[in-house]
Amino acid sequence: MANPDPTPPARERAFNAPWPLLILVGAILALYLLQSRIGADWPERFGLRPAELWAGRPTGLLTYIGVHDGWLHAGSNALGVLAFGAPLSRRLGESVRGAAWLVGFFVLCGALSGGAYAVVHGSSSVILIGASGAVFGLIGAAARLMNPWGMLDPIRSPRVLGMTAALVGANLIIGALGFDPATGVRGIAWEGHIFGLLCGLLLVGPLLRVAAPSVAPSPTVDTRPPGGPWG
Repeated sequence: MANPDPTPPARERAFNAPWPLLILVGAILALYLLQSRIGADWPERFGLRPAELWAGRPTGLLTYIGVHDGWLHAGSNALGVLAFGAPLSRRLGESVRGAAWLVGFFVLCGALSGGAYAVVHGSSSVILIGASGAVFGLIGAAARLMNPWGMLDPIRSPRVLGMTAALVGANLIIGALGFDPATGVRGIAWEGHIFGLLCGLLLVGPLLRVAAPSVAPSPTVDTRPPGGPWG
């Protein structure tokens, strides 16, 4: 009888989020901690006002991402990063370069989301704050990457279209009601969520072609293995 292998099996980590995601999570929470201690006026100073953007002060497009209305607001966006950022982070790689691409993509989606929100709201002085537009960029990327074969889904695939329709529909309901029926929270920038989602859907393909070409097949090619059903 052969002796059993004395080497114990490797234990799977209970928490295996890619470390670049933790950079984003830490930044969101640390910035709000700083805001809660010394920056009570940060929403007014660093939020995005469409009127100020059109007056030639564009810095709010970036700074508004790091400002939140409370721990619930900051925490929900941090959880959104953890929940939906892993597919993109793993494609970009757990390296300094991969982390830089992830953070850049996150900030770009947030800035574009804020810019589109400002276009819709014109000369409004209502302040937009929070990272949810950037988080929805990660959700858009995840919609094209969360599949069993680990490739980039075409935008027109049923999986991507179904997830997109569900998210857009949910945000339209929030816009029509004027509050989130799940939490009762009012003042949600649902338009920014939709714009961020579209940015993620459209930009993840070019991003992977530049940042991770070895794992980014053309999104116009159906890379699914034979078999099915795929639904």
